[in-house]
Parts: sequence; C-alpha cells; structure tokens
Amino acid sequence: MQLIPRVIARALCAAFFALCATGIARAQVPSSVMPGPSPSPIPEIAHVVTSDRSEETAGNAARTTYVVSKEQIVRYGYRSIADAIRPLPGVNITRYGATGSSASFGIRGSSSAQVLVLVNGIAAGGAQINNLDLESIPTTGVERIEVVEGGGSTLYGAGSIGGIVNIITTPLDGKPILEAFDGSFATRGVSLESKNISFSRTLARNDFAIPGGTPRANADSEQTTGRAAFDGHLGSIVAHVEAGISDHHVGAPGPDGFASATSRQNSVDRDAHLSLAHASRHATATLELGGTQQQATFTCDTPADPACPNYPFDAKPGTPIPPFYAQLLSEGRLDANVRNVVTTDRSRTIYGVDLSRGVARVDDGANDPLQVHGFAQSAAYLQQNWIAPNGSRLYAGVRAERDGAQGGAISPSIGGIVRLSNDLSLKANAATAFRAPNADDLYYPGFSNPNLQDERARVGDVTLVDASLLGGASLGWFDTSGRNLIVLDSNFVPQNVGHASIAGLTLAVRTLPLHGYYAAIDFTDLYRAQNLDTGTRIAYRGPVLQSNLELGYLGSPSAFFESVAITVHSAGARASVDTARPLFDQAAAYTDIGAFVRMRLDRNAFLSLRGDNLGNERYGEFAGYPMPGRSFVVELSTR
Repeated sequence: MQLIPRVIARALCAAFFALCATGIARAQVPSSVMPGPSPSPIPEIAHVVTSDRSEETAGNAARTTYVVSKEQIVRYGYRSIADAIRPLPGVNITRYGATGSSASFGIRGSSSAQVLVLVNGIAAGGAQINNLDLESIPTTGVERIEVVEGGGSTLYGAGSIGGIVNIITTPLDGKPILEAFDGSFATRGVSLESKNISFSRTLARNDFAIPGGTPRANADSEQTTGRAAFDGHLGSIVAHVEAGISDHHVGAPGPDGFASATSRQNSVDRDAHLSLAHASRHATATLELGGTQQQATFTCDTPADPACPNYPFDAKPGTPIPPFYAQLLSEGRLDANVRNVVTTDRSRTIYGVDLSRGVARVDDGANDPLQVHGFAQSAAYLQQNWIAPNGSRLYAGVRAERDGAQGGAISPSIGGIVRLSNDLSLKANAATAFRAPNADDLYYPGFSNPNLQDERARVGDVTLVDASLLGGASLGWFDTSGRNLIVLDSNFVPQNVGHASIAGLTLAVRTLPLHGYYAAIDFTDLYRAQNLDTGTRIAYRGPVLQSNLELGYLGSPSAFFESVAITVHSAGARASVDTARPLFDQAAAYTDIGAFVRMRLDRNAFLSLRGDNLGNERYGEFAGYPMPGRSFVVELSTR
C-alpha cells in the first residue's frame, strides 16, 4: 500500500481533468436516479414506510424524510450507517477516530439517546446500555435507510425526540453484489450480497501519525457481519423473516495525550425479525416480532497501563487495582407490534399496539455490585389522516404509553401538508415527545444518576418545499422546547435541565442535471441549543453551522465514467461551555473534502477510486480524539 496514495491521487486528477476537458459520454439523467442523499424533495416515485408507519410516497410525508438508497450506498462507497447519513441536512455525526471507531449522532440538536434507531421497524439493540453505535452497523445487506427528522412520539414512542433512523434490510433484488477494497492505514475488506444472504468483513490498522504528537496506536478495527433474509407467502399472508449477527473488535486508545495502549472494546450484536402482513382491499394488518441481544466488553491491562480509561472512577478508597480490568455490558430485548392501516380515497387511519420487554446488565468489573435493570414498554396509538382533492393533507394522532417503573405519557400530535401550487408545498408538524432514562443513565458506575426524571419536550417544524426551483429546494425551521432534558455535566454525569430550548434552520438546493452534471448544497444552522436555567449553550449537540456541497457527474448506462463527484463537508467550531474540561467540549472548525471516480470496466464490473480529506486537514470532531489525514481507497465491485 506504499504507492497507493500517489497512484490514486494521480488517477483522480487525471480522471477529473479528462472529464472536464472532453465531457466523455455526456447524458441527461432523470432526477429519480440522482446520486447521494437528496437534500431536495424525493421524487414521487420513491416510497417510504417510516414517517407514517405505513407505505406512502415521500412527497406525501408531512415530516421531513430523507432516503439513502442501495444505489447511493454502492455509488458513494458508504461502509457504515454513520457514513451514509452524515451528508443529510440536520444530521450531526461525531467520530472518535478512524474506521471502526465509535461515532455519536444526533438530529436537529438532539443527543444520540434522543434518536430512535430501528432495524426494519424494530428497535435496534444497545440503546439501554448506551452502546448503539451507527459506525458499527455496516451497510452490507441494507436496502435503504430512511431518516425522519423531528420529534413526536405518537407512532413510535419514547426516544424519538430528535427523529428516527430506520435501517431496512430486505432481500436483494437482482444479481449478487461482490466487492473488495484496499486503502490507506491498512484498511481493507470484502463483502457479498445475494438474494437471501449477505456477508462482510472489514479490517483497519489505523496507525496514522499525529502532527506534533505520538503516532496513533491501538486504534485497529476488525468487524465481521452476516445476515440471512427470506420472503414467502402463507396463503394470503406475506411473510418476511431474517436474522443477523455482527462481531466487532476495536482498540480504544482514548484522547490524544491520554492514550491507552491496552484498552479494547469487543461487541457482539444479534437480532431476529418476523413480519406477517395481510392486505385486503382497503386495509393492511401487520404483526411484527423481533428480538435483539448485545454484549459489549471493555478491557485493559490496569497495572501496565496507567492511562487505562476504563478503570472505574468511583472505586472506593483502598480498593485494590485488579490485575486486568474487564467490564461487561449486556442487553436483551423482545418486541411485538400489531397495527392496522385502513385507507380510502380521502382518509387513512393507523392504529396499533406496541409491547416490549428487556433486561440490561451493567458490570463495571470492580467491587461495585452488579446492576441489573429491567425495562418494559406498553403502548396503544391512533392516527387519523384526511386527504383533500388537491393533495393537501391533515393528520392528528395520540399515543398512550407506559415505560415500566419510569412512568408514562400521553403524546398527541398534529400536522399536515398544504399544497400551495403544483410544485410548492408547506409542511408543518407539532407534537409532544418524551424519553425515559435508560440503564446507562441510571446505573453506570461513576457516570450515572438514579434520580433522573423523564425528558419531556414540545417539538415543531415548518418546511417550505419547491420542487420546481432548479432541481428542488427546501427551507425549514425546527424547534424543541423541553423540560428535564438529560445533559452531561462537567464530570460526564447526566443531569436534568429544568428548561431548555433548541432551534435551527435548514436550507437545501439541488440543480437539475445538465448533460449529466449536477450540484447540490445544504446548510444547517443550529442557532440555539440553550440551557435556559443557566443561560449557557448545551454541550455535545453539534456545531452551530454545518454544510454539505457536492459537484458531480452521472454518465449514461454505457459510459466509461459511471459517476464522478467532489464532496465538501464543513463544520463550524464547537465552543467550550465547560471551563473545567475544555479539552472534551471544544473542537476547531474543519472542512473535509472528498472525491471519487467510478469507472465501468464491463457491464457488471466497476473500478472505484476514492479519496477522503484530500486537504489533509488534521481535525478532531470530538476534541482530543484525532481523525486521520488524507486517505485513499481502491475498490472493485460487480455493481
């Protein structure tokens, strides 16, 4: 791999200059196949199932919904769910290092815990132990990702204050996909996707150097994932069953200057899902059963490694240091959902019941008692939609939910779409949202608070969408006003904020393709994330300003250059609000420039050259955790 950066750099430059100079195989490309997570309204041909918990065209979804399709995942080379949703307006991804390192996430100023992550409509494992990591979920076997922005607990319940990420893994339609890649920092991998089975294995050494510091070590990653899925019919009932397992081993060196040489994290995730659906003329009834299990261990050689970050900070005075520190977190969960969707020409009614039971275990590996926390959810919901002849829509709904000993809530919501013209629409939503503290919030030794109360919030948004302006444009405003929102104090202990206010703006514009060339840009301005009790900004909610720019080209089906793009991701500075720990609460502004050239070697064979951080900007999305510099990847695939 010593020559790869130089070779790929030259290839990228040659490809871009050749493309610009000659315009090889120019072709007009329909908007329905535009690459990347579209910042403009998704074409009406696209359908989503997350916004209203039933199938609907994306343009008729009142809540802002983005779709990352299989074609986009393949074209852009997204390896993880975190990679795939990072370019979306309003989404904030914060990585703690290179490939395989943990990544926190948020939508519209929310924390990771305030975003509900689903796999085929069933809650993903790890949320209760705060170990749900989108960087650890590969895109292999993923048919599409739907991201619903904005809170509202009517249809999905607790934990969806910021929004919902639904990872949909239906069987592959078409020929199998084979892929192999090799790149900088000894990053390499292979994957296979077929109609019923998917498999991937990714390795990364991540031994990049830090300017003026110690070379990064103990940051390697090894991940293996497999999934099987099957569709069938039981008479008039459509059945879908699938199961998956993922094993991830990663070094956990910690922040620069306090790096640990022996700290390791190992996670095993398992899930299974069964769906039975029966459709009649005007109604579709669905039964879903699901189960998840996650185990995560954190280890380090305590005596030999004084920088071991995992040893419990709340260890009692005089407690002997264990010869080898080992912590175990585990979570098991079962879900059952029943719903019915009744549709007529002028209305849609959605109602159902959600049940969930689980156990979370926190063993800090020291002398503290083992913490075992049971959790449960029981809920019933109803949402009514009214449809006007011109396509305008209004919905209203309510959910009654009980979250075990943590209490419950009744969550109403209202919203809709006003069609101002054939191409201009106004979308508006207002709702209440809530979240019960999870096991990590309540019981994690040294970093928990058993006195936490439920988070309660009022959420709202207004979005103006113009499908005829260039290739599509949208301007949105969102607001979350909460009480008892859970935030971290200077010692990383969760506390309730009496009153908080989060608000921002999003703007997205995309051009129509001209001879295959297109441009897209979006901005997110999180102008307020305020603790109203103290008058200070809430930490760890992302930068104030964030933007994405893409300049690209899509070739005709027979062109040598299948696609080419330059992407620019810019994030503003994250100012410190904590003078006691400024290292962990501030990060400088940065701009990450990426590019790729995807070439058609044969009808079903492609060679891709990809570069990331081409400006070689040395930044940390979370201060103290450095990201690598310039990197390159060579990829061969059958699609």
